[in-house]
Formats: sequence, C-alpha cells, structure tokens
Amino acid sequence: MLAAILFCGYTVTWLSACSSDNDDKTETPQEQTVKMFYVVEVSDDVLKVADVEVNYVDQTGAKQKEVMTSKKWIKALDTKTLPLTEGLWAKITPKSAVASGNYQLKVITAAGYEAPLANGKKIFDGYGSDPEAAPTAAQTAEEVAAWCAKSPTVGFTVSKEGYAKKTSVDFGGNDGENADNGLATSICRWFLEFVGDDNPDDC
Repeated sequence: MLAAILFCGYTVTWLSACSSDNDDKTETPQEQTVKMFYVVEVSDDVLKVADVEVNYVDQTGAKQKEVMTSKKWIKALDTKTLPLTEGLWAKITPKSAVASGNYQLKVITAAGYEAPLANGKKIFDGYGSDPEAAPTAAQTAEEVAAWCAKSPTVGFTVSKEGYAKKTSVDFGGNDGENADNGLATSICRWFLEFVGDDNPDDC
C-alpha cells in the first residue's frame, strides 16, 4: 500500500476548450502533484527508555507534531505548490528513572520527495541520517540522556524546478544540526527498499 501511495505514476491529461467565436482549441496541462514523505525508525530499546515526538513540516508549510507509538512512523503528503520546504525532527526525551541496562539506541530520521521536471521526467530523492550506521550502546541513565539530546534534524527546500537544497528548520528545541545530507543516494535507496522498489536507477 505504501509503495502504491509513494510511487504511483502521474499522468498529465489535457483539457480542450472550444470558443463560440472560432474553432481553435486551447490545451492546458493539469497541475502536477509533488509527493512529500517522512520516515522515522527507532531501535526497540529506544521506546523502552524514551518518549519520541515527531516534528515535521506539512504540505502547507505548517509545523506539526505527532507522538511516536511504534518503532516506525511514516507520513506521506501531496502538494501542488513549489517551492516547498520539508523538515523533520524526532524529539527524543528520556523517561524518568531509566534503569541501568544494555541498550542499543538508534534512530533513522529521513525525508524525501518526488517531483516532476520540466523535461517531463520525475526526480526522486531522499535526505537524512545514515540507515547503515551502527547503534549506540548505553548502560546508564546519563548515557541514554546524552544520546537522546543528539537527534539530528533533516531540512531541505525544493525549488520550482524540482531540485532540493539543504536548509535549516527551527522546531523550537532542535539544535539545528542537520543530518548528513551528503548521503542522499544511500538514503534514497533505503527508501526504495523500504517501499519495495528494487530499482536503484529511480534515485
């Protein structure tokens, strides 16, 4: 279902209008839809020791919040407006009285988009933290709190032409440190694998 939502093709249809004064026809293309999507995924231990609040920018440019109740959180949105800014931050707050233990802590924070280009093709790209990074080991409440404070922010603006450029999005608490957007291809391919698309050329 997610694959169908995120990667269904867009067909440009043409409307014809006839003037009562002449037989000329004017063809007007419909607006193209831009797909926005977000993914936050955490390791099992994260929800044992912390509360996760997902902050994101929706298709209208407004900032929204949702509580993460399972290890995967996914949001797909449509818009017909460019330029647009996407932003994502998982606010991770340690629970009170975290017991000592052996915790493996990891969060993947990633955002992506699919947009039409002037040449008729589409661009698909993703940005965020490295999905292949190893988890962080934590044993004490202090180590858990230190890890929670480092959750990165993803932010980029998609131009009218359909291309993205890194930006900062202030959610009122994030430190402004962006995830490594230099890993765009890796993130993109992780997204495709996540939704069942095994063609890396789609990135």
